[in-house]
Amino acid sequence: MKPNTTPRPVLVPGAIYWADGGRQICVRCAGQSALYTGRDLSGQKVARVTVEDVRAWPEDLGSLQCASGCTSLTAVAGPDGWPLERGDVW
Repeated sequence: MKPNTTPRPVLVPGAIYWADGGRQICVRCAGQSALYTGRDLSGQKVARVTVEDVRAWPEDLGSLQCASGCTSLTAVAGPDGWPLERGDVW
């Protein structure tokens, strides 16, 4: 039997990541490169937004969300310690 070589996404649904230049991306709006390699088109490794990042986000900018606005986070930590997606707590 051949091993399964189907690539799997490395980005987690419901999370936001810092990409090159401080841009925020999620699995819905990330490009295929970031989704499957964890690196953006410039080759920079994307970093997952933490609860501390959400808490430090300036309130006058609104909620911390991805560049396309399809994912928004809260300052509430889930059971895994990562911020919950806005829809998960409202």
